Amino acid sequence: MKKWTVALLSAILVLGITACGNDKGATGTTTDNKPAATETQQKPAAALPTAEELITKTVEAGKTSKNFAMEGTIKQNIIVGEGDQKQEQKVDISLKSEITKDPMHLYQEMKMSLAGQEQNMKQYIAKEGMFVEVEGAWVKLPKEAEAELLAQVQGQISPEQQFEAFRAAAKDMKVAEEGDQYVMNAELSGDGMKEMVKKVMSQSASGKDPQMVAMIEQMNIKSVKLSFAVNKETFLPTKSDMVMDLTMEEGGQKMSLLMDMKSTFSKHNEIGEIKVPQEVIDSAKQQ
Repeated sequence: MKKWTVALLSAILVLGITACGNDKGATGTTTDNKPAATETQQKPAAALPTAEELITKTVEAGKTSKNFAMEGTIKQNIIVGEGDQKQEQKVDISLKSEITKDPMHLYQEMKMSLAGQEQNMKQYIAKEGMFVEVEGAWVKLPKEAEAELLAQVQGQISPEQQFEAFRAAAKDMKVAEEGDQYVMNAELSGDGMKEMVKKVMSQSASGKDPQMVAMIEQMNIKSVKLSFAVNKETFLPTKSDMVMDLTMEEGGQKMSLLMDMKSTFSKHNEIGEIKVPQEVIDSAKQQ
């Protein structure tokens, strides 16, 4: 089960970072319906943009994004069975990240609850190197590990590329207006969703891993509910929600997964230089 859990987390976390955004001004307020006082005050209601139009504008807006902050939660319920034996495992993850794109630097805090145990982790990726803290102890990763990890993270923070992958679902998305945001909603399933997952995964190094590709092929995606909120003025996303229900089978084992992932994006172009504190550098052990 551990192998499946780790592989699924790798696949699903890539889907979580579909865009970076700025939630300033996205207050979600609505106005009451009131009769217009005069004819000159009346304004025709603007037609809602299509999902295709929103995706295009979001991709273009994302290219101007130099840095952003993201917070997210992931709740998973995994059931693995073989014959009459079944094992259930719940995984809860919370993430807080600050990311700059060029150069690609990252500070991230993660809390994970797995099999009744909790683990806290902090991570820096900066010019000083890659540092990871687990349960209070800092470790500096070796140079040979940096290239592979950097390639994986780099693919995950290319929102304009990843958002393009969701263009295939544009025809199934419904656009609504909520205060200062446009919200795109869709319910997907089957091979179409699998192809979209493969496109998103291809943006990262893990998506080229034969084992990961094989796992995606084995997935029977029963349903996926997607919801993206985009600021009406900047066309930068403010949040991304996804609920996925899937099953798969490998080596006689059957697995079902129900996953609920929510992400919010803020501080667009407001993040300063990400540097590893000197005390972290001094205390870190070489791996």
